[in-house]
Amino acid sequence: QHVGNIFMFSKVANAILFFRLDIRMGLLYLTLCLVFLMTCTPPLYMGPEYIKYFNDKTIDEEIAADRRVTWIVEFFANWSSECQSFAPVFADLSLKYNSAGLKFGKVDIGRYSDVSTRYNVSTSPLTKQLPTLILFQGGKEVLRRPQVDKKGRAVSWSFSEENVIREFNLNELYQKTKKLSKQLEEIVEDESPTSDPCEQLPGSVESKKDK
Repeated sequence: QHVGNIFMFSKVANAILFFRLDIRMGLLYLTLCLVFLMTCTPPLYMGPEYIKYFNDKTIDEEIAADRRVTWIVEFFANWSSECQSFAPVFADLSLKYNSAGLKFGKVDIGRYSDVSTRYNVSTSPLTKQLPTLILFQGGKEVLRRPQVDKKGRAVSWSFSEENVIREFNLNELYQKTKKLSKQLEEIVEDESPTSDPCEQLPGSVESKKDK
């Protein structure tokens, strides 16, 4: 993030210098920067993951479907370099901690703007709220990172794997949800139909007349 800020300030400084030297050179430099930003998008993460992708209609339904399930949802935008950098970290966490009672989800609020409004996550680069992680338990939000101050700006927070594990207490959550996973498996086994070996299909027993 700091490296990205350095590059951004350098581009602004270069633009000012070009405009002071020659307006035409300044306009040409800005045009080249815009073309670069539009054509050279950051690569998308395509590795393994256990992540459910939501849209504007499914996110509320999935989170409220089973209140026993804990959700960690990432609110992201594809154009955000910070989100692209965090994508492999979030995917790795989903591979390590995903279970029947602890699930990982993502929603692209750059595409679904109404979702960003409902969950109060700003997509403005000035607020630096992307990405945002929200922990849902019992269908309700209980924790959010980064936190947002009164001015609507995100409090500085590092999206490292260690920080996510510590702040969201993933180790303890995983141990608790493992018990839920066993309970769900037992319920499925109890509900599965069992055949009585003594029972026979109708017509399989011969009558005395048939004999």
